[in-house]
Amino acid sequence: MSILRFSGFNSNDFKEQCLSSNTALFENGAKNWPAIEKWDLNYFEKTCPNIPVVTKVFSDSKIDVKNMSMGEYVKIIKEFKRKEGNDTDKVAPYCHDVPIFLLAKELLEDIGDFPKDVMPDWYAQDWSRFAQFFVSAKNSVTPLHFDTLLTHNLFFQIKGKKIFTIIRPEHEHLCYRKKWRWFSVDPENPDYDKYPNFKNVKVDKVEVNSGDIFYMPPGTIHHVRSLEDSISFNVDFHTFDSVLKSFFSAFKGMPKENHYYNYQSLKALLFKPNNDVLFNKYKSYLNYIS
Repeated sequence: MSILRFSGFNSNDFKEQCLSSNTALFENGAKNWPAIEKWDLNYFEKTCPNIPVVTKVFSDSKIDVKNMSMGEYVKIIKEFKRKEGNDTDKVAPYCHDVPIFLLAKELLEDIGDFPKDVMPDWYAQDWSRFAQFFVSAKNSVTPLHFDTLLTHNLFFQIKGKKIFTIIRPEHEHLCYRKKWRWFSVDPENPDYDKYPNFKNVKVDKVEVNSGDIFYMPPGTIHHVRSLEDSISFNVDFHTFDSVLKSFFSAFKGMPKENHYYNYQSLKALLFKPNNDVLFNKYKSYLNYIS
């Protein structure tokens, strides 16, 4: 797995050189979307203050999860920034994994030419319902992990800047895994006395800026830090290859709930339904914490 870089987004390049095989950064792939200029906390406070959002604060021992409205979250972040300023090391609550376009369909007007043609039919025919949304203050971190269903991850950075620390899936045995998909090592500041095997891990870093599209194949291990206040969303999707491989992870501790969601994806890929019945069985994944 290598990290490829492209100027702009081309679907043929993606399918031929990246899908399932290579992490890739498509610089300015979404630079002309209206969201790049419009989306910020004030815009969300005005446009969709009452939608429910989930916030997370990550620690070594747990994920502290709270439910609130978008308006309440905006007030928390504004107050945090007023008190702490922009150079603090303190961490604000992270708005995480929100099915934004199901809750605020009007925001779809701010999305430009979405590359749905790189996805299988079930995802492509209504891609927006699979999107998960993130808002993070500077220095927010998602610790080292891989995506829980072992899906493809197509990530869109709308505002701000993030840095992804990337590790190949075949190095997971050197990263001191805990539970299903999390790892004990901090790749930004590894404690080699405590985690000596991590010395043998190849670590890559990718800076993702406003207007960029970033792709990670299934199982890619990643750590994410917001270098600036950031707004982004991603779409997880399966192909036949990825969903079939996911079932073998039963032997590695994949939770039974994950197999349920992956089974729904397999049915969708096989039968290509053009209705909401199957999605209604799947959509709880968009708020799923594992």
